[in-house]
Amino acid sequence: MPSVAFYTLGCKVNFYDTEAIWQQFKDEGYDQVDFDSQTADVYLINTCTVTNTGDKKSRQIIRRAVRRNPDAIIAVTGCYAQTSPAEIMDIPGVDLVVGNQDRDKIIPYVNQIKQTREPVNAVRNIMKTRVFEEMDVPDFADRTRAFLKIQDGCNNFCTFCIIPWARGLSRSRDSQSIITQAHQLVEAGYKEIVLTGIHTGGYGDDLDNYDLSSLLWDLDRVDGLERIRISSIEASQIDDRMLDVLNRSSKMCRHFHIPLQAGDDAVLKRMRRKYTTEQFYNKMGRIREAMPDVGITTDVIVGFPGETDEMYRNGYELMKAINFSEMHVFPYSKRTGTPAARMEDQVDEEVKNARVHELLQLSDSMKLAYAQKFEGEVLEVIPEGNAKEDKGTGKLHGYSDNYIQMEFEGSEDLVGELCRVKMTKAGVDASEGQLVRVMDNRAQIII
Repeated sequence: MPSVAFYTLGCKVNFYDTEAIWQQFKDEGYDQVDFDSQTADVYLINTCTVTNTGDKKSRQIIRRAVRRNPDAIIAVTGCYAQTSPAEIMDIPGVDLVVGNQDRDKIIPYVNQIKQTREPVNAVRNIMKTRVFEEMDVPDFADRTRAFLKIQDGCNNFCTFCIIPWARGLSRSRDSQSIITQAHQLVEAGYKEIVLTGIHTGGYGDDLDNYDLSSLLWDLDRVDGLERIRISSIEASQIDDRMLDVLNRSSKMCRHFHIPLQAGDDAVLKRMRRKYTTEQFYNKMGRIREAMPDVGITTDVIVGFPGETDEMYRNGYELMKAINFSEMHVFPYSKRTGTPAARMEDQVDEEVKNARVHELLQLSDSMKLAYAQKFEGEVLEVIPEGNAKEDKGTGKLHGYSDNYIQMEFEGSEDLVGELCRVKMTKAGVDASEGQLVRVMDNRAQIII
């Protein structure tokens, strides 16, 4: 039986795409082996290009695969493959480069290369692509929540970001195809679906009279699906129709990841973000009205070119006032090929690091304060496995619907089940809880 090994760099969408490519190899009779500990006939590296470091890491992994088995077919896909195919073809040992489209042709290309041993650069201009690439993932290694890709590409062209050039313009998946796959995932035992994409909230921008709110109502009607989560959404995309879904759907998780990126209007403008701090702040208030106790997490880029101490302070105060439940904080790093990389007044690395440190401390204090609001309350948690630190102690960990990580005592057969757990002690990394009952198809089974 031929074997294939995968290595995925970058975001959740890349991991989804790798799973989809694995399905094709599986259907072709391949066995999947571990990338680092076993030798494979085919190595497939799914690359990332979001930072210059992503490019560098991608090259390192490609070279590692070539060293592992010089006779293997080395195939490279993903964002770095899309933006810099020639750089990758120049790496000795690379046989195939496919970008973020035509991935249904990977198997035919691999079969062709087996015969000819001639390298193939199959990358096309993604900016001309207008159709979503259908790739089903009926099953995941992680048994508790399924990712469902509904969208690809982005129309925003923020000045710090290379992704539109790697992923193309926004393309939505056919709604019927999404609903069909949601039913398949529920039948495979998943109770939570995470809707994912490059610019997930842009779903429907290229469709007639059908948007993300329409899709959420259609998913709301899928029997057996307990929780719907959106991986990330822009504040501007949460309109009145979306707020109505949040208010009335019992399946929407009380958690949103809404990137702020900067808390000062001058910086937002330079980033080419399409909102002001006031608009963002007001939208957070409206979301909390529609869905009380909602957890809102965010992304922040620190030290963007031209960010003065005063601008940074404005951001700090805004983040504190919004009171996120957690922040992902990144120091700005130059991405070659983006307008921001060419801007004057780049911020000193030491200044950036000091700001990152301060914002991470703020994030921890907000995260703890948010969790403390639920001490003594019962939350719905889907256990994902043994608690990270507590191997062998009989503790499980999982996320509540509002994205608080919980640890509690329970047997492994509860993994993937919807449990009601009382929070006994809030924590920054994980909160402690006590199992109250297991829910079975909305019926309650008392433990």
